[in-house]
Amino acid sequence: MQSVSEHYRKAATLEQLKNRKKVQERRDLEARRKVEFRRHIIIGELVCKYFPDVMKYQPQRYKKDNAKEFADFERFLQVLATDTEPLTTLYDRVKLQHS
Repeated sequence: MQSVSEHYRKAATLEQLKNRKKVQERRDLEARRKVEFRRHIIIGELVCKYFPDVMKYQPQRYKKDNAKEFADFERFLQVLATDTEPLTTLYDRVKLQHS
């Protein structure tokens, strides 16, 4: 049978392990967010480079105002994403691998 001090020591060790796991999960999540953020920046820069007309859209202070400002561009991207025939043609022209 365990003594009270052994029981508390084991409980503290388990708590430390749980805390370490939570800390590692938070670090992993933050690392994934940073990679995703960098990816978004790079993609945005490329889009702006080759489609300078999109620079007419200006970020707004509030999310709902951004939705209004970028509504036309978002509709364009939705059509582009759902109409697979032009995308397939473009992929074939640049010989990209796509799924």
